[in-house]
Amino acid sequence: MNKYDFQKPTWLIIIGLVILGMWITPGCSKVEETAVINPTLPLLPEVTPSATLQLVSTPEATFTEEATPIPTPVPLERPQYEISAYLDYPNQQVIVEERILFSNPAGKVLQEIDLVVPPNNWWGVFSIQEITAGDLPLERYSLTGVKLNLVLGDPGWQPGENLELRIQYTLNLPQQNALAGYGPSPFGYTSLQTNLVDWYPMVPPYQEDTGWLIHDPWIFGEYLVYPAADFEVSLKLGTPGLIVAASAAPTAEGDPLHYSLTAARNFVFSISPEYQVLEEDLNGVKVLGYIFPYYQGPGQAAFEATLQALALYQDLYGPYQQPSLTMVQADFNHGMEYEGLYFQSRGFFDLYAGSEKSYLVSIAVHETAHQWWYGQVANDQALEPWLDEALCTFSELAYYEHAYPQSVDWWWSTRVNIYQPTGRIDRSIYGFQEYDDQYLNYRNATYLQGAKFLAALKDQMGDEAFYLFLKEYGTRNQDQIATGEDFFQLLGEYLDFNEMDWLEEYFLLD
Repeated sequence: MNKYDFQKPTWLIIIGLVILGMWITPGCSKVEETAVINPTLPLLPEVTPSATLQLVSTPEATFTEEATPIPTPVPLERPQYEISAYLDYPNQQVIVEERILFSNPAGKVLQEIDLVVPPNNWWGVFSIQEITAGDLPLERYSLTGVKLNLVLGDPGWQPGENLELRIQYTLNLPQQNALAGYGPSPFGYTSLQTNLVDWYPMVPPYQEDTGWLIHDPWIFGEYLVYPAADFEVSLKLGTPGLIVAASAAPTAEGDPLHYSLTAARNFVFSISPEYQVLEEDLNGVKVLGYIFPYYQGPGQAAFEATLQALALYQDLYGPYQQPSLTMVQADFNHGMEYEGLYFQSRGFFDLYAGSEKSYLVSIAVHETAHQWWYGQVANDQALEPWLDEALCTFSELAYYEHAYPQSVDWWWSTRVNIYQPTGRIDRSIYGFQEYDDQYLNYRNATYLQGAKFLAALKDQMGDEAFYLFLKEYGTRNQDQIATGEDFFQLLGEYLDFNEMDWLEEYFLLD
């Protein structure tokens, strides 16, 4: 590969962001609920459906007087979660005690805190037993859609101070895909697996001009924006014989299982009595695969593709930041990424014909790439979904170019060109409402046109400069939430935008 020198351009604005004009609240979200908290009252008793569901808490996450937090003298680098969960597998119910410790993100006193609660997007799933806000008086809270609003009494949350929220709640899990009119979601259960994904109240990003950043769910695409956080999680199983896949390997076996993960976007579980487990060490990273019986052939193929992609992307994009990576065969026809774990569509397992020329392989490496473009570098998935999905679709091409160059033409014809994608890639997930088939046009623009844009950019820059740019983009924005402006400001250090008149095919230019 040749080394290229590029002229540094003058500053100019490349992209005008699409301003969302209308927010749509899903019709099946829970209506607003309000509770008044009197600090002088004793703590509410724990709510359990039966004596067999008594939560056995671990010392790290037990609500006791002895666990009164010691104030941290300096603001925390990122939020810290301690979650203790008990899974009643036969009844598909989870009883949870959650502790969130985080710093005031604003340069002013805050009287309100908004948390995002994805499980409340399903009616009757999420119910709160008790909330406390450390030493601050909690006057009331309201739960509307996926937003949990906490109103604090005086003196409020002071700048630079850390706050400990404690929440006790119950999840009555839904059947997967039970949210009518919405795309497949891993959350919930089937006869084969139970998936705890986006299953707990989360701290959203905070913006000085607009406050807490929470988007409404949409009929496709992802809407959550994840600040990096640290996790200590315990999961107690009330049923023997269950096999647990998670965002990290357990720190110790037993019941409960204990997990630790730092600088992560989220922490998820997939539980089944049927999983068969694949395992291999790749340069110190524990790679795991969880597949259903009778799928050993396609399961091994998807697992091998994950290993290959993990090694390749570390070379192209920079080191993988977590100690493990897990592939889970989904009991639904959809792929989905999370920190340290991804789901691979069961339909692609069924269609696998024994060759790398398959969606099983291409989607496996796509989801693996999300550990960089979603995990290491996050983005606003609702407003700028191209920043992770385009990069991951392009990463499929990178995989075939390096591992199976003889199959590159197949990838272009089968994955991209057959759909004849057109349109701007810089649209939000809400920005396709003029089309009869919104999802098809969203997919074609965000994923496929996005891959074409990045391939054209690589052709113009040359392979060496292009991958140096992506590696630097990952390094500069590690554990951050990047924007399209961040992407193009860095790109301006590598090439002259005056030589890129073709950009208007993909972006709305000023």
